[in-house]
Amino acid sequence: MDLSSALREIRAQYESLAAKNLQSAEEWYKSKFANLNEQAARSTEAIRASREEIHEYRRQLQARTIEIEGLRGANESLERQILELEERHSAEVAGYQDSIGQLENDLRNTKSEMARHLREYQDLLNVKMALDIEIAAYRKLLEGEETRFSTSGLSISGLNPLPNPSYLLPPRIVSSSAPKAASTGLSLKKEEEEEEEGASKDASKKTSKIEESFEETLEETVISTKKTEKSNIEESTISSQKM
Repeated sequence: MDLSSALREIRAQYESLAAKNLQSAEEWYKSKFANLNEQAARSTEAIRASREEIHEYRRQLQARTIEIEGLRGANESLERQILELEERHSAEVAGYQDSIGQLENDLRNTKSEMARHLREYQDLLNVKMALDIEIAAYRKLLEGEETRFSTSGLSISGLNPLPNPSYLLPPRIVSSSAPKAASTGLSLKKEEEEEEEGASKDASKKTSKIEESFEETLEETVISTKKTEKSNIEESTISSQKM
């Protein structure tokens, strides 16, 4: 009797302990399940947010991909335009270089032609100056000759005797006046010779004066010619430097 009661008590104790353990296990299980449910809910919410974020990222990625494709096409178009512009620019630069070379050749030809024209002009100017000198000299000589001829003409006209009036006189008067006419003719001849000597002296003096004036005119003309040549050379040098 005591053993069975002891067993019953032990069994009751084990049952109460098992019930307590079962209740505590259920409570622990429920608490763990609730925690797991909360964690699962949070994880689900996080997964859903992650999915939405991933979806948004995918949408942004697609938009960026489309934008990149558009920009790539625009970049290719711009690169083609740049290549076309570079080729056009290279062609224009080559054309401009050819034009510059042609203009430089034209400029050199123009300079050489201008130098040739300047040389020809200088030669013509020298010829003109020489002709001016000769014309001035001949003019001075002609003026001297005209002066000498006019002077000698006046002296000869002054020395010429009057016409013989013997045909107006009677024969006696003519015969009586013949010796006087002979003596008068001799004296007139002497005077004419003296006048010719004086005229020749005057002509020589005038010729020397003309030669002196001709030399002075020649010197002045040479000086003016040199000044003109110098000024022309300076002008041609300035014009060539400006070109």
